[in-house]
Formats: sequence, C-alpha cells, structure tokens
Amino acid sequence: MNRVPVFDLKRAIETLAEPVEGRWRSLLGDGAFVGGEEVDRFERSFASFLDSAGCVGVANGTDALMLALRALDLRPGDEVIVPSFTFIATAAAVVLVGGTPVFVDVEPATLNIDLEKIPDRVTDRTVGMIGVHLYGRPFDVDQALELCSHRGLWLVEDAAQAHGATWNGKRVGNFGSLGTWSFYPSKNLGCFGDGGALTSNDADLLDRVRRLANHGRLEHYRHSEPGLNSRLDALQAAVLNCRLPSLDERNGRRRQISRMYREALVGVGDLRFLTDPAPAQSVYHQETVLTGRRDELRQHLDEQGVGTAVHYPLALHLQPAFATSARPNENLDVAAAAGEEVLCLPMFPELTDGEVERVCLAAQSFF
Repeated sequence: MNRVPVFDLKRAIETLAEPVEGRWRSLLGDGAFVGGEEVDRFERSFASFLDSAGCVGVANGTDALMLALRALDLRPGDEVIVPSFTFIATAAAVVLVGGTPVFVDVEPATLNIDLEKIPDRVTDRTVGMIGVHLYGRPFDVDQALELCSHRGLWLVEDAAQAHGATWNGKRVGNFGSLGTWSFYPSKNLGCFGDGGALTSNDADLLDRVRRLANHGRLEHYRHSEPGLNSRLDALQAAVLNCRLPSLDERNGRRRQISRMYREALVGVGDLRFLTDPAPAQSVYHQETVLTGRRDELRQHLDEQGVGTAVHYPLALHLQPAFATSARPNENLDVAAAAGEEVLCLPMFPELTDGEVERVCLAAQSFF
C-alpha cells in the first residue's frame, strides 16, 4: 500500500501541467522573464482577490519581510515584537535589517501571538510588531490594531501561511501597514520555485517597497537609496496566475479535510487540536495537533505508512541564532512546550477521503 504523504506537490502539478506549459512556452518565445505581463497580471489579480489597494511581487517571503521593515524605516536598535513560535524568517528579518526582535509567548489554544502579553514587552524603543497567521489561522487583528494604535506602533502581517484566510469576513494581509506573503511550493498558493509579495492599502508604502525591491531605483541608473534585487520572475508569476482562480475551492477542501480529522480524532488519547476564534476562517495550511507523546506517535504513524512533519521543533527564543541579537526573554513557556508537542498531519487539497481515513485509523490504533 502506498504511503500517505504529509504533502504531495506532484498531484497539484498534474492538474496544472497543461495551462502552465502554455504560459511558459509563450514566455520562452517572448524572452520575457523579469517583470512583464504575467507579473503585472498576478499583482493585479492577487490585490483584487484580497480586496487590497495593491501588490508588489518579490523574490521570496523572507525578502518580503525585510522589505516591509525597510519601507517602515526600521533603524538599528529599534525593537520589534514577534511571536516566539513561528518560522525563523519572521525574527531573522528583523535582525537582518538591524533591529532587535522581542519575543512574546503564544496562546495555548491557537499558538498565535498572545496579545495580552505584549504590553509588558513594549519599551520606548519598540516601533512595531509582526503578527503571524500561523498555520493559516488568523490572529486577532482587531485587538492587535487597537494595541498598536494605543502604543503608536505599526503592524505587519506575516501571512505566508494564510492565503485566503479571513477575519470577520475580510481577507488577512489587509489590516496592518503591510502584509507579507510567501509562494513557496508547499504554500496554499504556491509556485514551482520561490516567490513572495507584499500587499497594502497605503499606496506610498507600496511605491517605496517597489523601489527598494529594485535597488532603490528611481529611473535607469538613478537610485534614491540602497535596495535589494528582489523581483518575482515571470515564470513563477505564470504558475500563480494558473493557481489563484481555484484557491478558494482548494482552501474549502482543506477545511473539509480538517473536519474529517476532528470528527475522528477529537477525544482520542491526549490529542489536542488548535481552535479557530469565532471571527476567523482558517485555511489550514497545516493540520496541527499537540500530544505529549509526539515522537512516539510520529514513529508509529511512519511505521503505518503515514507521513508527518514537525513545524516547529524549537521555539525561536531557544534558537542559537538569536542568542545575542534578541532582547532577553521571559515567560515563554507555551512556545517552548509547543516545540515538543506539535505534529502536523497530512494536509493538501488533493488528499483523498480514503487517505484521511487511513491517517485517522493509524492514530487511533496508537492510542
């Protein structure tokens, strides 16, 4: 019997091969690989999908974060609030631009940043916060915006895992000063290589992002400030143009798969599922459970032919990379425990009902 993979890009590629090949042949014929109509079309389409004023395509999600911080004038020594449980790029971007990450613990129920704990971490050097819509589950952007407004901070939404997710019916990536996106192949909206974007309702910020992503260029060989070389290439934009129209449908399938998991596994052993706050509609980039027997369960599932992943095994405040660049940490127990307990089950739209049932039976047999 074939294994149930935790993620299988090949199945998505099969459905896209013909339309992508057509677009790529056209690009090969035109010799247009940087910028051009495919990139322009995607930026317009993605902004429209999000109901955002604009979008700038860039090379990857990490660049998107760095460009957001540059556009917001982050200065050396400035402090930025970040959750301690997320992918390293969220905090690394702060360090790479010269700032200091200030780690905050996460909520037990969602593993999103615990907004109640932010005020104690704010100092006169704090300039903003990066909130992460972890696993495709929106954090409370209303509370975050209220907090930032009260403290005079900006908000960046790291939406790299949340393409199409909503808060109170509004797509995320539209609430803060800037939303940052990754189109890595495993994302809900992924290309066949690297890609990223920034979105905003602030036209001036987007104009600055676009300049910064193109060496700070004002016109040919005239530059207003040092920038990056970070552009979404046309081949990847073509893939995204093929995938965007079906994103809501594929996210709907993810929600269906999540319901199947919960119906079968809630109350089984010590498995705990993350919860969705009432105003949030998750897009289930990952289906993540927590268990005190994570490593044993993972080994058992592997022996039963079920693939899993651990996102993420080590909270950021425990990473050697930030030993000297972050402000000293405190009260981050939930994030630390999550690194020892999280397990991501197979989750992608092409997963069959039969495969989901196999995963559930395998987990039940362990407990």
